[in-house]
Amino acid sequence: MTLSELLSLLRGAILNDRSDRTAGSNDYLWTDETLVTYMNEAQRLFATKGLVLRDATTPAVTTVTLVAGQTVYPLHESVIAVLSARRGDQDVDLTRVGHAVLAAYRPPSESWVDPSGYTQMPAGVPLAYSTDEGLGDQGTDSFSQMQLRVYPAPSAAVAGSTIRLRVCRKPLDPLDVGSPSGVPEIPEDHHIEMLDHAAYLALRIVDDDGGNIPRAMQFKATFDAAVAEARRQVMRKLFAPTGWGFGRGGFTWDR
Repeated sequence: MTLSELLSLLRGAILNDRSDRTAGSNDYLWTDETLVTYMNEAQRLFATKGLVLRDATTPAVTTVTLVAGQTVYPLHESVIAVLSARRGDQDVDLTRVGHAVLAAYRPPSESWVDPSGYTQMPAGVPLAYSTDEGLGDQGTDSFSQMQLRVYPAPSAAVAGSTIRLRVCRKPLDPLDVGSPSGVPEIPEDHHIEMLDHAAYLALRIVDDDGGNIPRAMQFKATFDAAVAEARRQVMRKLFAPTGWGFGRGGFTWDR
């Protein structure tokens, strides 16, 4: 649905904001700019919590250029989660691991080994990646900006090649009241559902004309339920069976 269609639906059928309800210089309780601001926040929240906006094609978001000796790369601020990563010239994904595997893991039978030894592989072609490295201390004050760590460090021979990502992200281009034909980035299945949060933001104000806290909370509950269901559907589609076995990966078998 276009912005003009969504705005008309939000103002009319949902908020019942009619021009004959108030008198004065402004015929409506909420301006178009205010409602569009609420819609942008609703779309951002739906994408963040529902994980419904996936991307594998936007270069600024899904491409990481390797630098010789550099292991950590800040990702685009819109990235919420990395689903997979692979080198641009390969058809096989890099192995996903965590910080502990790369820097602090101790095998149960070899707890005396210095864990730093596990990160001494010479620079070369990256084989694995993790996304739990950043703690908001890499030149940014945002604790939510993700970072990609590759292992081992890229060698000079692979510098300049790229890592391609599949990600869940937030919207890149906010809706603009000056572009009524604009369309939200989240899937159309959720366009009307996101209006519930916009209505909540509009009605939560304490105002004799526009405020209605009980009704606002009803809209919030409906929105939260829609987001939860969308997330369940996404996780179902992303589900992959997990392999396991005895006597490997740190497990031991005793008879």
